[in-house]
Amino acid sequence: MDTVERAFLGTVKREGLIPRGAGVTAAVSGGADSMAMLYLLHRFAPARNWSIEVLHVDHGIRSSSGEDAAFVAETCGTLGLQCRIERPDAVSGGSLESGWSRVRHRLYVESGKVVAVAHTRSDRAETLLLRLVEGSGLRGLGGMDYRGRGPVVRPMLDLHRDQVRDFLSDRRLPWREDATNQEQSVARNRIRASVMPVLEKHFPEAADGLSRASAVLSAWRDLQALVASTARNPMPRAEYTSLPEALRLSVLWSLAGQPRSGADELFKTDQWVVSGGTGEHILPGGHLLLAGSDLLLVKSKEGRYD
Repeated sequence: MDTVERAFLGTVKREGLIPRGAGVTAAVSGGADSMAMLYLLHRFAPARNWSIEVLHVDHGIRSSSGEDAAFVAETCGTLGLQCRIERPDAVSGGSLESGWSRVRHRLYVESGKVVAVAHTRSDRAETLLLRLVEGSGLRGLGGMDYRGRGPVVRPMLDLHRDQVRDFLSDRRLPWREDATNQEQSVARNRIRASVMPVLEKHFPEAADGLSRASAVLSAWRDLQALVASTARNPMPRAEYTSLPEALRLSVLWSLAGQPRSGADELFKTDQWVVSGGTGEHILPGGHLLLAGSDLLLVKSKEGRYD
């Protein structure tokens, strides 16, 4: 198993993206990233007992789009995979990009399966830069995550675009180049062609650093949403204990009112909950954690539920 294969499988396992025995719809455009994802899914399908089908959306915008569809269908035939080609009607309302995004999402939901898309670490870095220049808030800066909307997962998110192309080239596996990726009228393409190369020339690990920053922002965004929800409603105990320790401690710290001290007490509280403790536990700052067998709730020191 080489580096790319280990990274792909490691991401899938660590993030729990595609369970054993799952049905998977692979969204394949024919480009390098999606073709590499298809080959990797096919490579590990027997061991993971995955049932894979391929979805290709032919937008019909480019004269060569039919050739892309034929290429994907031919590859699926070679691999023995079912391939569904969708040619939806033209979109209307909003930007063309957002319109096609809505169409794709509808098709993903209709598949009824886990939908794997091939965004990479490079895409994640570019998205963060794009959101920064757009002036996005925390939600936008979080950008791509391992799980997208609805059934979407991103098993390629720990791989750099160059790694993907090297993986395909080393195995002489073909892919299609999308000419629209070179159009400088598209903001993302300008970042990809003109900004990232300069950054990576002066900072060789730029894509990795930006991707890590995006991951941190994404985790912080999710933490705030989780804390806001828990402050209004009881939190399922199983949901809390399933979180990584660092995120559990961050949740407790936020629910305790972000006290300036008491880290040891927060750690003890966390261990008490994880070990199955029930009853009441005073958090640093005076808030009260009520732990039942199934639910957790924080009560303010004034006696009001937060």
